[in-house]
Amino acid sequence: MSVIGYTLSGPDNGTFMFREKSDLPRCDACGYPLDFLAHNPKYQFRKRERDSQKDGYVKRGADLSSTYDLHYIASERFRDFCLGEGYEGLVFREFEKDKSHFDLVVEKEVQFDAARRGTVFERFCKTCKNYESVVGATPAYLSRKTPLSDGFYRTDLLFGSQDRKSPLILVGSETKARLETANLNGLSFSPAYGIDDDQE
Repeated sequence: MSVIGYTLSGPDNGTFMFREKSDLPRCDACGYPLDFLAHNPKYQFRKRERDSQKDGYVKRGADLSSTYDLHYIASERFRDFCLGEGYEGLVFREFEKDKSHFDLVVEKEVQFDAARRGTVFERFCKTCKNYESVVGATPAYLSRKTPLSDGFYRTDLLFGSQDRKSPLILVGSETKARLETANLNGLSFSPAYGIDDDQE
């Protein structure tokens, strides 16, 4: 299989973007959120972080991490790097009481090959067109042959279950190399595979 890019992720940071269920508009039929990319301007990255080697939380200092409800939290260093490199299609949404972290949303989409990956879709809601669970995200399979260009992308599918769903973030090979050179903390990469000629 041909590697055409990489998934980008960070560790769990032990927080929720939305702690109260009433904070999000929900489907009248299934009860799950209507917008999994919603923003909470009142979110704060906790000052008290615990050691990941002991109890599952990360040490403070990861430049990209995720909340328990699968929102991507970027540090000021990560944002400044991306802006300095001129990467387009990235939105760093601000918080009212935390000026050193941002809610990262990637706008450019790539199509995920759910059939080839064997992704499982469970309990479809006819009202909001959402699934209760979408399982089987990594390793990532994309519906394309050409490598991802330098930049950031997100999958067209959201993965996770119930209130906790998000797209995968992907980067091109050149982007991965630049991020590694920048010595940002907590970033993890995994190969994303394209369609080979014999798979068409």
